Amino acid sequence: MLSNLILGVVIFLSSIFFYLQMTDLPERSALFPQYVLWGMTIVGGLLVVQALLEGRKKVAAEELKARCEMRAQFNDTLIFQVAVPGTLLLMAYGLLLSVGFYPASAFLVFTIYSYHAYRIDAANLDRSLWIRAIGFAAAITLFMYLIFTLLLGLPAPSGAIF
Repeated sequence: MLSNLILGVVIFLSSIFFYLQMTDLPERSALFPQYVLWGMTIVGGLLVVQALLEGRKKVAAEELKARCEMRAQFNDTLIFQVAVPGTLLLMAYGLLLSVGFYPASAFLVFTIYSYHAYRIDAANLDRSLWIRAIGFAAAITLFMYLIFTLLLGLPAPSGAIF
């Protein structure tokens, strides 16, 4: 309900904003975008109306329970799908600046492979997984080196150390 309301308002306001930006277009060229934006405005308005009508029918207890579940899911998503991968990307960027493209790429492939295996089954983290992750990272990095540096002759970004 709340997501439909927010989406409806965003669609409604953005379509009006973009409609007002079309004043510079020639009249005939602006016909199709105008019709599309009018349709988006109507859909946005209908989403808002539907969300408001649906909101009246909801029971407050169900809404509270759903919000608690949604908040727990949001926290899980924020930590495991935004914060951890974002931190890994920042670490890879730091490695890219310090040691160069190929070691940073190997690190990124290794960590993403391992993190994906961890998210699927945390009990699966054993020695064979680490060996597979190292082998996969080495194979991907070697493949990138062969294609980009040797075959195409493209320069790879070098770091401060290498």
